[in-house]
Amino acid sequence: MENKRIPYKQDYDYRFIKPVRHLRNKTQSQLGELMNVDVSTVGKLERGELKFSPLYESKFKEAMKRLRVSNVELVSIRTMLEMKSKRGYK
Repeated sequence: MENKRIPYKQDYDYRFIKPVRHLRNKTQSQLGELMNVDVSTVGKLERGELKFSPLYESKFKEAMKRLRVSNVELVSIRTMLEMKSKRGYK
């Protein structure tokens, strides 16, 4: 029997920013406020133009806590990103 439990700690990268933002109907500036960064920083992080450093990762994690993003939602986003990657989408 396969273990269907979701890991407690989910890993994520810059590709998760836009899906999480859309999931909660937030603009870049609203997410920027939650992350305590400038709106242009959010845009650059989403596009991968700015390194998703441990500092930005911790700010994004804090924003996800405030938005109450669950592990199940993160797993769904991961699955979506993997499917897009397999199909050749960005």
